[in-house]
Amino acid sequence: MTTKADAIRINEGIAVPLVRLIGAAGEHLGEKPAAEAIALARAAGLDLVEIVANSTPPVCKILDFGKYKYNQKKKDRKTRSHADRTDLKEMRLRTKIETHDFEVKMTRIRRFLTKGHRVKLSVIFRGREITHVEIGHRLLDRARAALAKEGKVIQEPILDGKFLGLMIDPIR
Repeated sequence: MTTKADAIRINEGIAVPLVRLIGAAGEHLGEKPAAEAIALARAAGLDLVEIVANSTPPVCKILDFGKYKYNQKKKDRKTRSHADRTDLKEMRLRTKIETHDFEVKMTRIRRFLTKGHRVKLSVIFRGREITHVEIGHRLLDRARAALAKEGKVIQEPILDGKFLGLMIDPIR
């Protein structure tokens, strides 16, 4: 099995006669024979790394391969950590919620938002409460006003069966 690091060809692993060369400082050096490009890299004490393999000729850059791998790993770790942070948390409310209970739930939602989580606020209707959807809308408007500093609404209230839902993203 080949990993992403194994798929990157360096120095003698680049088995093409001609490469488009980029110098260590990012300047374009034009098309050169692979052997000459490897010699230039060795003279600078660096490696010749294939950056874009699927072009003709392939694009190669003179750089320190260890540093390149380290930066790639760091970038991958950063994108992975950002992807993990957007968990969806749901907070369910009833239409007859008391003031203190509402404040406790808003405090909990603020904690979710400061940790970077996306929050779905759902108002649950039971029995004949569904005939008074405007009560749910008022409750969600109250929640939106309470959370205005911590989050922004990304999805307006939508009635789905017996649930009225609102999505909030953290402000970053």
